[in-house]
Amino acid sequence: MTDLGGKLVLGCRDSKLAIAQANEVAGALQSRFENIKIERVSIKTSGDIKQDAPVSEIGVGVFVKEIETALLRGEIDVAVHSLKDLPSAMPEGLTIAGVPYREDPRDVVVSRNGSGLHDLRPGAIIATGSARRRALVNAERGDLILKPIRGNVTTRLAMLDDEDSVIDALVLAAAGLKRIKMADRVSEYLSCMWFVAAPGQGALALQTRSDDSRSIAFCSAIEHAGTRLCVDAERAFMADIGGGCSAPIGAHARIDDNIITLAVVVSDPSGVNLIRHRESAPAPEAVELGQRVAKRIVADGARDLLPQAAVASTA
Repeated sequence: MTDLGGKLVLGCRDSKLAIAQANEVAGALQSRFENIKIERVSIKTSGDIKQDAPVSEIGVGVFVKEIETALLRGEIDVAVHSLKDLPSAMPEGLTIAGVPYREDPRDVVVSRNGSGLHDLRPGAIIATGSARRRALVNAERGDLILKPIRGNVTTRLAMLDDEDSVIDALVLAAAGLKRIKMADRVSEYLSCMWFVAAPGQGALALQTRSDDSRSIAFCSAIEHAGTRLCVDAERAFMADIGGGCSAPIGAHARIDDNIITLAVVVSDPSGVNLIRHRESAPAPEAVELGQRVAKRIVADGARDLLPQAAVASTA
Protein backbone atom coordinates (compact mmCIF):
# COMPACT_ATOMS: atom_id res chain seq x y z
CA MET A 1 0.00 0.00 0.00
CA THR A 2 1.07 3.61 -0.55
CA ASP A 3 -0.30 6.97 0.44
CA LEU A 4 -1.06 7.95 -3.15
CA GLY A 5 -4.81 8.42 -3.46
CA GLY A 6 -7.70 10.59 -4.59
CA LYS A 7 -9.90 10.37 -7.65
CA LEU A 8 -8.68 8.72 -10.85
CA VAL A 9 -10.88 8.64 -13.96
CA LEU A 10 -10.46 5.66 -16.26
CA GLY A 11 -11.70 5.81 -19.85
CA CYS A 12 -12.46 2.82 -22.06
CA ARG A 13 -14.56 1.70 -25.02
CA ASP A 14 -18.28 1.23 -24.48
CA SER A 15 -18.39 -2.57 -24.67
CA LYS A 16 -18.79 -5.43 -22.21
CA LEU A 17 -15.18 -6.53 -22.74
CA ALA A 18 -13.68 -3.03 -22.48
CA ILE A 19 -15.64 -2.36 -19.27
CA ALA A 20 -14.44 -5.70 -17.84
CA GLN A 21 -10.87 -4.68 -18.68
CA ALA A 22 -11.29 -1.28 -17.02
CA ASN A 23 -12.77 -2.97 -13.94
CA GLU A 24 -9.78 -5.33 -13.88
CA VAL A 25 -7.45 -2.34 -13.82
CA ALA A 26 -9.57 -0.61 -11.18
CA GLY A 27 -9.36 -3.70 -8.98
CA ALA A 28 -5.58 -3.87 -9.33
CA LEU A 29 -5.24 -0.19 -8.42
CA GLN A 30 -7.61 -0.41 -5.47
CA SER A 31 -5.72 -3.41 -4.08
CA ARG A 32 -2.51 -1.38 -4.22
CA PHE A 33 -3.81 2.08 -3.19
CA GLU A 34 -6.31 2.05 -0.35
CA ASN A 35 -7.11 5.77 -0.68
CA ILE A 36 -7.87 5.80 -4.39
CA LYS A 37 -11.34 6.53 -5.75
CA ILE A 38 -11.94 5.15 -9.25
CA GLU A 39 -14.44 6.55 -11.72
CA ARG A 40 -15.02 4.96 -15.13
CA VAL A 41 -16.13 6.66 -18.35
CA SER A 42 -17.25 4.60 -21.35
CA ILE A 43 -16.60 6.16 -24.76
CA LYS A 44 -17.96 5.09 -28.14
CA THR A 45 -15.25 4.93 -30.79
CA SER A 46 -15.57 5.16 -34.56
CA GLY A 47 -14.78 1.45 -34.78
CA ASP A 48 -17.75 0.70 -32.52
CA ILE A 49 -20.11 3.01 -34.39
CA LYS A 50 -19.22 2.06 -37.98
CA GLN A 51 -20.23 -1.59 -37.90
CA ASP A 52 -21.05 -1.83 -41.61
CA ALA A 53 -17.47 -1.50 -42.90
CA PRO A 54 -14.28 -3.55 -42.43
CA VAL A 55 -11.90 -2.05 -39.89
CA SER A 56 -9.23 -1.73 -42.58
CA GLU A 57 -11.51 0.65 -44.50
CA ILE A 58 -12.32 2.91 -41.54
CA GLY A 59 -8.74 3.93 -40.80
CA VAL A 60 -5.94 3.56 -38.27
CA GLY A 61 -6.63 3.61 -34.53
CA VAL A 62 -10.39 3.31 -34.95
CA PHE A 63 -10.86 1.83 -31.45
CA VAL A 64 -8.70 4.38 -29.63
CA LYS A 65 -8.91 7.84 -31.25
CA GLU A 66 -11.91 9.16 -29.36
CA ILE A 67 -10.52 7.85 -26.07
CA GLU A 68 -7.17 9.52 -26.74
CA THR A 69 -8.98 12.77 -27.53
CA ALA A 70 -10.75 12.61 -24.15
CA LEU A 71 -7.39 11.95 -22.50
CA LEU A 72 -5.72 14.91 -24.19
CA ARG A 73 -8.65 17.15 -23.19
CA GLY A 74 -8.28 16.13 -19.55
CA GLU A 75 -11.71 14.47 -19.44
CA ILE A 76 -10.13 11.23 -18.24
CA ASP A 77 -6.84 10.49 -16.45
CA VAL A 78 -6.05 7.02 -17.81
CA ALA A 79 -7.14 5.33 -21.02
CA VAL A 80 -7.49 1.55 -20.73
CA HIS A 81 -6.90 0.00 -24.15
CA SER A 82 -6.53 -3.47 -25.56
CA LEU A 83 -2.87 -3.03 -26.46
CA LYS A 84 -3.32 -4.68 -29.86
CA ASP A 85 -5.67 -1.83 -30.84
CA LEU A 86 -2.97 0.83 -30.29
CA PRO A 87 -1.12 1.92 -33.45
CA SER A 88 2.68 1.91 -33.23
CA ALA A 89 2.76 5.70 -33.56
CA MET A 90 1.24 7.53 -30.59
CA PRO A 91 -0.13 11.10 -30.52
CA GLU A 92 2.25 13.68 -29.14
CA GLY A 93 1.70 14.25 -25.44
CA LEU A 94 0.61 10.68 -24.64
CA THR A 95 2.54 7.71 -23.27
CA ILE A 96 1.97 4.09 -22.25
CA ALA A 97 2.49 4.44 -18.50
CA GLY A 98 1.73 0.86 -17.53
CA VAL A 99 1.26 -2.63 -18.96
CA PRO A 100 -0.28 -5.01 -16.40
CA TYR A 101 0.14 -8.78 -16.41
CA ARG A 102 -0.98 -10.25 -19.71
CA GLU A 103 -4.07 -12.42 -20.02
CA ASP A 104 -3.96 -15.55 -22.24
CA PRO A 105 -2.59 -14.34 -25.63
CA ARG A 106 -3.83 -17.26 -27.72
CA ASP A 107 -6.48 -17.28 -30.42
CA VAL A 108 -9.28 -19.80 -30.04
CA VAL A 109 -11.83 -21.59 -32.17
CA VAL A 110 -15.43 -21.44 -30.98
CA SER A 111 -17.60 -23.81 -33.02
CA ARG A 112 -21.22 -24.90 -33.01
CA ASN A 113 -20.36 -28.58 -32.48
CA GLY A 114 -17.14 -28.27 -30.47
CA SER A 115 -14.81 -29.01 -33.39
CA GLY A 116 -11.32 -27.54 -33.53
CA LEU A 117 -9.69 -26.01 -36.61
CA HIS A 118 -8.48 -29.30 -38.09
CA ASP A 119 -11.73 -31.14 -37.27
CA LEU A 120 -14.15 -28.81 -39.05
CA ARG A 121 -15.72 -30.41 -42.10
CA PRO A 122 -14.50 -29.31 -45.55
CA GLY A 123 -16.60 -26.37 -46.70
CA ALA A 124 -17.43 -25.27 -43.16
CA ILE A 125 -17.88 -21.51 -42.73
CA ILE A 126 -15.49 -19.88 -40.25
CA ALA A 127 -15.94 -16.20 -39.42
CA THR A 128 -13.37 -13.65 -38.30
CA GLY A 129 -12.86 -9.93 -38.71
CA SER A 130 -9.06 -10.19 -38.64
CA ALA A 131 -6.90 -10.25 -41.78
CA ARG A 132 -4.21 -12.10 -39.80
CA ARG A 133 -6.62 -14.80 -38.64
CA ARG A 134 -8.10 -15.20 -42.11
CA ALA A 135 -4.65 -15.67 -43.63
CA LEU A 136 -3.53 -18.18 -40.98
CA VAL A 137 -6.77 -20.17 -41.19
CA ASN A 138 -6.50 -20.32 -44.98
CA ALA A 139 -2.85 -21.38 -44.73
CA GLU A 140 -3.89 -24.35 -42.56
CA ARG A 141 -7.33 -25.14 -43.95
CA GLY A 142 -7.73 -23.91 -47.51
CA ASP A 143 -10.89 -26.04 -47.78
CA LEU A 144 -12.83 -23.84 -45.34
CA ILE A 145 -14.99 -20.87 -46.32
CA LEU A 146 -13.92 -17.61 -44.66
CA LYS A 147 -16.59 -15.08 -43.77
CA PRO A 148 -15.93 -11.52 -42.54
CA ILE A 149 -17.64 -10.52 -39.32
CA ARG A 150 -17.85 -7.36 -37.18
CA GLY A 151 -19.10 -6.65 -33.69
CA ASN A 152 -17.95 -7.22 -30.13
CA VAL A 153 -17.40 -10.66 -28.62
CA THR A 154 -20.96 -11.17 -27.37
CA THR A 155 -22.41 -10.00 -30.70
CA ARG A 156 -20.27 -12.49 -32.61
CA LEU A 157 -21.23 -15.33 -30.29
CA ALA A 158 -24.90 -14.43 -30.77
CA MET A 159 -24.40 -14.59 -34.55
CA LEU A 160 -22.89 -18.08 -34.19
CA ASP A 161 -25.67 -19.25 -31.88
CA ASP A 162 -28.55 -17.96 -34.02
CA GLU A 163 -30.54 -20.99 -35.21
CA ASP A 164 -30.59 -19.53 -38.73
CA SER A 165 -26.85 -18.82 -38.78
CA VAL A 166 -24.72 -20.21 -41.62
CA ILE A 167 -21.59 -19.81 -39.50
CA ASP A 168 -20.00 -23.02 -38.21
CA ALA A 169 -17.18 -21.47 -36.17
CA LEU A 170 -15.50 -18.27 -35.02
CA VAL A 171 -11.86 -17.41 -34.34
CA LEU A 172 -11.61 -15.10 -31.32
CA ALA A 173 -9.06 -14.01 -28.71
CA ALA A 174 -8.89 -16.20 -25.62
CA ALA A 175 -8.30 -13.13 -23.46
CA GLY A 176 -11.61 -11.55 -24.38
CA LEU A 177 -13.61 -14.67 -23.59
CA LYS A 178 -11.80 -15.16 -20.27
CA ARG A 179 -12.29 -11.54 -19.22
CA ILE A 180 -16.05 -11.75 -19.74
CA LYS A 181 -16.21 -15.20 -18.06
CA MET A 182 -17.09 -17.12 -21.23
CA ALA A 183 -14.04 -19.37 -21.58
CA ASP A 184 -16.40 -22.37 -21.47
CA ARG A 185 -17.29 -21.56 -25.10
CA VAL A 186 -13.77 -22.39 -26.34
CA SER A 187 -13.58 -25.43 -28.63
CA GLU A 188 -9.82 -25.25 -29.21
CA TYR A 189 -6.87 -23.10 -28.10
CA LEU A 190 -4.40 -22.31 -30.89
CA SER A 191 -0.68 -22.03 -30.06
CA CYS A 192 0.34 -18.39 -30.33
CA MET A 193 3.84 -19.35 -31.49
CA TRP A 194 2.35 -21.26 -34.47
CA PHE A 195 -0.99 -19.50 -35.07
CA VAL A 196 0.95 -16.35 -34.28
CA ALA A 197 -1.00 -13.87 -32.17
CA ALA A 198 -1.41 -10.18 -32.97
CA PRO A 199 1.18 -7.84 -31.43
CA GLY A 200 0.03 -7.03 -27.90
CA GLN A 201 -2.81 -9.56 -27.89
CA GLY A 202 -4.07 -10.29 -24.40
CA ALA A 203 -2.26 -7.29 -22.91
CA LEU A 204 -3.67 -3.99 -21.71
CA ALA A 205 -2.11 -0.56 -22.25
CA LEU A 206 -2.62 2.12 -19.63
CA GLN A 207 -2.19 5.38 -21.50
CA THR A 208 -1.75 8.75 -19.80
CA ARG A 209 -0.69 12.27 -20.63
CA SER A 210 3.11 12.43 -20.73
CA ASP A 211 3.21 15.26 -18.17
CA ASP A 212 0.74 13.71 -15.71
CA SER A 213 3.17 12.35 -13.12
CA ARG A 214 0.39 11.36 -10.71
CA SER A 215 -1.45 9.13 -13.19
CA ILE A 216 1.87 7.73 -14.40
CA ALA A 217 2.73 6.77 -10.82
CA PHE A 218 -0.56 4.90 -10.42
CA CYS A 219 -0.12 3.00 -13.71
CA SER A 220 3.55 2.15 -13.26
CA ALA A 221 2.71 0.58 -9.88
CA ILE A 222 0.74 -2.21 -11.57
CA GLU A 223 3.14 -2.71 -14.46
CA HIS A 224 4.35 -6.28 -15.13
CA ALA A 225 7.96 -6.13 -16.29
CA GLY A 226 7.91 -9.36 -18.30
CA THR A 227 4.75 -8.43 -20.15
CA ARG A 228 6.18 -5.00 -20.96
CA LEU A 229 9.35 -6.53 -22.44
CA CYS A 230 7.31 -8.92 -24.59
CA VAL A 231 4.96 -6.28 -25.97
CA ASP A 232 7.87 -3.90 -26.53
CA ALA A 233 9.49 -6.53 -28.77
CA GLU A 234 6.22 -7.13 -30.62
CA ARG A 235 5.51 -3.43 -31.13
CA ALA A 236 9.09 -2.70 -32.19
CA PHE A 237 8.69 -5.35 -34.86
CA MET A 238 5.33 -3.93 -35.91
CA ALA A 239 6.63 -0.37 -36.07
CA ASP A 240 9.51 -1.35 -38.33
CA ILE A 241 7.63 -3.74 -40.62
CA GLY A 242 4.72 -1.32 -41.16
CA GLY A 243 1.26 -2.45 -42.15
CA GLY A 244 -0.91 -1.29 -39.24
CA CYS A 245 -3.18 -3.17 -36.85
CA SER A 246 -5.44 -4.52 -39.61
CA ALA A 247 -2.68 -6.05 -41.79
CA PRO A 248 -2.05 -9.84 -41.87
CA ILE A 249 0.86 -9.66 -39.41
CA GLY A 250 1.49 -11.66 -36.24
CA ALA A 251 4.15 -11.14 -33.60
CA HIS A 252 4.27 -12.86 -30.24
CA ALA A 253 7.06 -12.92 -27.65
CA ARG A 254 7.58 -14.99 -24.53
CA ILE A 255 10.30 -15.07 -21.88
CA ASP A 256 11.89 -18.21 -20.44
CA ASP A 257 14.89 -18.02 -18.07
CA ASN A 258 15.52 -14.38 -19.02
CA ILE A 259 15.63 -15.25 -22.73
CA ILE A 260 12.98 -13.62 -24.93
CA THR A 261 11.82 -15.46 -28.05
CA LEU A 262 9.90 -13.61 -30.75
CA ALA A 263 7.81 -15.51 -33.31
CA VAL A 264 6.49 -13.53 -36.29
CA VAL A 265 4.50 -14.13 -39.43
CA VAL A 266 3.70 -11.86 -42.36
CA SER A 267 1.28 -13.03 -45.04
CA ASP A 268 -0.48 -11.92 -48.13
CA PRO A 269 -4.24 -11.56 -47.52
CA SER A 270 -4.94 -15.07 -48.82
CA GLY A 271 -2.48 -16.89 -46.58
CA VAL A 272 -1.06 -18.65 -49.63
CA ASN A 273 2.26 -16.83 -49.35
CA LEU A 274 3.66 -16.19 -45.90
CA ILE A 275 6.99 -15.69 -44.18
CA ARG A 276 7.68 -16.98 -40.67
CA HIS A 277 10.64 -16.34 -38.42
CA ARG A 278 11.57 -17.05 -34.81
CA GLU A 279 14.57 -15.64 -32.95
CA SER A 280 15.78 -15.26 -29.37
CA ALA A 281 17.86 -12.78 -27.37
CA PRO A 282 18.50 -11.76 -23.75
CA ALA A 283 15.26 -10.31 -22.36
CA PRO A 284 16.63 -6.77 -21.83
CA GLU A 285 17.27 -6.62 -25.60
CA ALA A 286 13.55 -6.95 -26.43
CA VAL A 287 13.26 -3.83 -28.57
CA GLU A 288 16.46 -4.56 -30.45
CA LEU A 289 15.19 -8.10 -31.10
CA GLY A 290 11.96 -6.80 -32.59
CA GLN A 291 13.83 -4.38 -34.82
CA ARG A 292 16.34 -7.02 -35.93
CA VAL A 293 13.63 -9.54 -36.82
CA ALA A 294 11.75 -6.88 -38.79
CA LYS A 295 14.86 -6.09 -40.85
CA ARG A 296 15.43 -9.78 -41.50
CA ILE A 297 12.00 -10.52 -42.88
CA VAL A 298 11.81 -7.24 -44.82
CA ALA A 299 14.97 -8.44 -46.54
CA ASP A 300 13.12 -11.70 -47.25
CA GLY A 301 10.36 -9.76 -49.05
CA ALA A 302 7.75 -9.44 -46.29
CA ARG A 303 6.56 -5.97 -47.34
CA ASP A 304 5.78 -7.29 -50.82
CA LEU A 305 3.13 -9.53 -49.26
CA LEU A 306 1.24 -6.74 -47.49
CA PRO A 307 -1.68 -4.84 -49.04
CA GLN A 308 -0.23 -1.61 -50.42
CA ALA A 309 -2.83 0.53 -48.62
CA ALA A 310 -1.68 -0.93 -45.30
CA VAL A 311 1.98 -0.27 -46.03
CA ALA A 312 1.22 3.28 -47.16
CA SER A 313 -0.71 3.98 -43.96
CA THR A 314 2.46 3.57 -41.91
CA ALA A 315 4.87 5.31 -44.27
